[in-house]
Amino acid sequence: MNEAKTNLATLLSGDDPAARRRAAEDLAESSGFAPIAALAAALRDENKGVRDAASRSLSQIGSKNVARAVVEYLGDANITTRNLAAELLMQLKDESVEALLPYMYDPDPNVRKFVVDILGVNGSHQAVAHLIELLKDQDENVVISAVEALGNVKSEASVPALIKVFDEIGYASATAAEAVGKIGGVKATDFLLSKLNLLIADPNADPLVLYALLEALSIVGYDRAYAELLGHISRVKGKLRRILLHAIIRIAERCAITLNDVAAIRADLIDALSDGDRTIQMSAAKGLANLEGDDVTTALANALGKSEELDALLVPLLEYRPGVFVLAVHGLESRQIKPTKEIVSLIARLVSHIEYTTLPQEFMDGTSNLLQRGFDLVKEAWGDANEETRAAIVDTLFRLDGDQAVEVLDVIRNDSDPWLRMHIIELLLPLEDRRIPEFIARFLDDEDEMVREMASSSLEARGISFGTADVN
Repeated sequence: MNEAKTNLATLLSGDDPAARRRAAEDLAESSGFAPIAALAAALRDENKGVRDAASRSLSQIGSKNVARAVVEYLGDANITTRNLAAELLMQLKDESVEALLPYMYDPDPNVRKFVVDILGVNGSHQAVAHLIELLKDQDENVVISAVEALGNVKSEASVPALIKVFDEIGYASATAAEAVGKIGGVKATDFLLSKLNLLIADPNADPLVLYALLEALSIVGYDRAYAELLGHISRVKGKLRRILLHAIIRIAERCAITLNDVAAIRADLIDALSDGDRTIQMSAAKGLANLEGDDVTTALANALGKSEELDALLVPLLEYRPGVFVLAVHGLESRQIKPTKEIVSLIARLVSHIEYTTLPQEFMDGTSNLLQRGFDLVKEAWGDANEETRAAIVDTLFRLDGDQAVEVLDVIRNDSDPWLRMHIIELLLPLEDRRIPEFIARFLDDEDEMVREMASSSLEARGISFGTADVN
């Protein structure tokens, strides 16, 4: 008890920040209201270490009393204190709801909005009735936050109130559509679809509201929504058309609907691959996945390099499509495609599937030799590559031309840095090529003992023991 009192006194009035910090840490084992109040007050301490220690201790105690002590600091003049209080209340989740409810009606709209945001993050259904009440607030920011919070809580009981907001509060219509989409359910989906069918024919409709309706339907729409959205394609243009296609593809993917009608919109999907929105690009690629044709292959190949996530989708789609190797080499040469790990790995796979009889003769001979150009482009990527990409580079070089790959690695083998020499041996470990054991054997005479040991271990892992077996 005396120790707790000493910590309280030190935390509240000690001159040494280090001592205040230690006191805040020690009070984490206390649960009385006095230590909690002192720790809450320490959120305003001038020293960051003390504030952080107090916050950690309050989080460890974690109770309704902590919420009651902290909530008053949501209106503090210092933004750091406000944020620390908010973080704690979000961590407490349902334990903080009772303390937060009275502050939903605070005279300061900034405090009301802050509280609503916290309740939305916490996802507590206890606050739904109060959040619905705040949909009538005089402050637009509070109303928008209340709509977003109801969407995050995902209470179907709030759908009628959100529908009313959509119909009656113009500035909140798009946000209400997003919230209804998050909540989902047949009633929500039918509402979204009915509003879209009504507004999509209106030339004066707010594009943001249409975008929000389509995005929401892409999340919760079912087979009826899929069919009706397909019917709207010819009625819209530009960005809205791309978002409509995105919604159609997402619904089809989620509901396992076969894209029987997708061929009719191939040109639109190809166009959507150039959109600046990654999610629209991804949906366009999925829509094109089962369509044949050089136009589709070229569009998919040209989309490589836009993002790692898109590349991860495109690479398996492109692996068995004819003509991709040529397109990949041209893309690397023009710098339209970056030599990422995914792209380099794709080239390695493509080499295995090349139908040499279909390649134009000029790609096989002289300075236009396509394989040589591919080899040189992959080799050039080594300097700026990370660890994973370098592993892919080594594998791809051996697939393109094993003899040249050995020549390239031999240059690195003579590098003065033993760690780089060891790195080469490590990269070769998972690869299977008749030339690799012979190449690794060259490191057995390396001046560095660790390099020699790694080379020997690598060869032994391949079942080769020098003195008793030949690597050739």
